[in-house]
This record gives sequence, C-alpha cells and structure tokens, in this order.
Amino acid sequence: MGQPFVSSLRRMGAQINVLVRAREWWGYKFSPLLATAYATTYLTGASLWSLLPCLLILLLALTVGAVYVSLINDWTDRAIDRAAGKANRLADKSTTFVWSVLGLCLAIGLAFGYYFWTIAPAVSLWYSGAWIAYSLYSIPPFRLKTRSFAGVLADAAGAHLFPQLFTIALISHWVGHTVPDGWWWAIGVWSLACGIRNILWHVLSDVVADRQAGINTFVTHVGEVTAQRLGQWVIFPIEVTAFAVLLILLANSAALIALALYVIQEFMRRKLWNIRLYVLAPNQRIVLNEYYITYYPLAILLTQSARYPVDMAVLVLHLLLFGSHLSDSLRNAYHIAGHLRHRLLR
Repeated sequence: MGQPFVSSLRRMGAQINVLVRAREWWGYKFSPLLATAYATTYLTGASLWSLLPCLLILLLALTVGAVYVSLINDWTDRAIDRAAGKANRLADKSTTFVWSVLGLCLAIGLAFGYYFWTIAPAVSLWYSGAWIAYSLYSIPPFRLKTRSFAGVLADAAGAHLFPQLFTIALISHWVGHTVPDGWWWAIGVWSLACGIRNILWHVLSDVVADRQAGINTFVTHVGEVTAQRLGQWVIFPIEVTAFAVLLILLANSAALIALALYVIQEFMRRKLWNIRLYVLAPNQRIVLNEYYITYYPLAILLTQSARYPVDMAVLVLHLLLFGSHLSDSLRNAYHIAGHLRHRLLR
C-alpha cells in the first residue's frame, strides 16, 4: 500500500515539474537570488542559520510567483505557440483546471503580500512588483511581451530586478539592519542589466518561431544584429560595471577567488575542447551565468561558514537544492585536471 502511494506521489511531482517548467528557472533564477540573500546577510554581519526561517519563506514566496509566471505565460501563448509549431504544456488542459491553479497561486501570493506588508510596506511592494510586471508582460490587453522593448524591460524587471530588491528588503528588515544605498543601486542595476541580457538571449533563440507566428518581439522589430549589439556593447558593460561595484562593496575575498577560478575554468574549456562562451548569442552559453549560479553563492556560503560554523547547515541545504549545477562544474574541473595530468605525464 505504501509503495504505490509513494510512486503516485513521484509521478504527480514529475508531472507538476513539467507543467510549471521548473527545470527552466529553478537553479538559473533562484540560486543568484539566494546569493543576494547570503551576500546581504554577510554585509549585516548576521548568521545565516539565524535567518533560516526567512530564507525558507523567501524561497517559497518566490517559487509561488515563478509557478504563476510559467502558467500564465503558457496559457496566454497557446494560440501563438500553435501557430509557431511549438509545444505548449497547457494546450490540452481545461480552462477550469488552469484557472483553479492560477487562482490558488494568486491566493497564496496575496497572502504572502499581506504578510510582507506587516513586516514593511517596501518589502510587500517589491514582491508585488514582480507579479505585476509579469502579469502585464503576458495578459491582454497589455501583453507587453509583444510591445518591443517594453516586453524586454517587463521580463527583466519581473524575473530579476524586483525579486532581487525584494530579497534585500526582506533580509535587511528581518535582521533589523539598514544596508548601504550603494548596495541597493549596485544590485538593482546589475540585476536589471543581467535580466535584459538573458531575455534578449531567450528572444534571439526563439526569433525564427516568433517570426513564423507573427509575434512583434523586440528582436523581430529591430533585427537580430541590433539586438545583439545592444546586449554586447551597452547592456553587458553596464552589467559588469555594476557587478564590479557590488564586489567592491561586498569586500569578500572568496568571491574574487571564485571569479578567478571561473575564468581559469572557462579558459581551459576553450583551450582543451574549443568550448566558447558568448556575451550574447542565440542557443549558446553566455558568459558569467555559471559564476552567478554556482561560484558566487558558494563563495559567500563558505565565508559565512568560516565566520559562523553553524552556517554550514545552510551550505548543505543549498547544495541539496542546487547541487546539479555544482556537479556540472565539478565534472568539468575533474576532466580539465585529467587532461592536464595526462599532458604532464606524456
């Protein structure tokens, strides 16, 4: 009796995972967000272990928002995806089912919004901003997704800017410690620029299907070359400059060492296997994303664990949640070490 029940739960979990596209956003979006939580905590001098309830609430609140985003985006894209010949996870789902799930997400989101308002109105406003931005991005008649650069800004704000600033606000109010204005600006500019570069990468990768479906995205409006140049020569320099300011304010040696290790790894990948990185190119690996997802949060967690040994528990929890990304990096490091050892012994 117990085994069939467990099997059913696993099947249900797998179906939900596919339905909400968790594989597409879990590590890529949430690991950098938690890195900001860890880094803000490091700035305040607090222990992460003492903030564990706050971190779990943060993760749960953002997860509900991400599920809502995945569902509302697929639901409003059904006709367009059909025209473009793209798979849509909600194409065969009933309206009752979809609106029931969306209603549940909205109810939980409103409950979180009210709870965050009791902590501080600013916390609730940043959290709500992400929901509003993505609703405007997907839902007619606004549907900013089809309104050129307004869609790019809405996606970047909803997926990166507002969640990052919400994270700072929640951590600083929970600890009762005001973080410097420069930290807010550095995180805000970096996250917005990073978000713009990532959505440009996504739209560049989908441009053929979008043209086939007649969608007026920023890339179909201005062309691939202009979009790539904007990302490479305007957005990326802003992103790197803001992140450099962030690292200066953080003054964390481990983060700099991790950056050096990341650069060495990418250099060896290129030298040994001709695996290239791009600032912005469709369907290609783009520079710094792996650092943001894996190296940066681990550097802060290791520093915190050295300062407060009990924070090692948070490091272990992070590895359980995002271990697949770390395992990929470690696998690459292992192969690089093997190649170097082989060359040295020849």
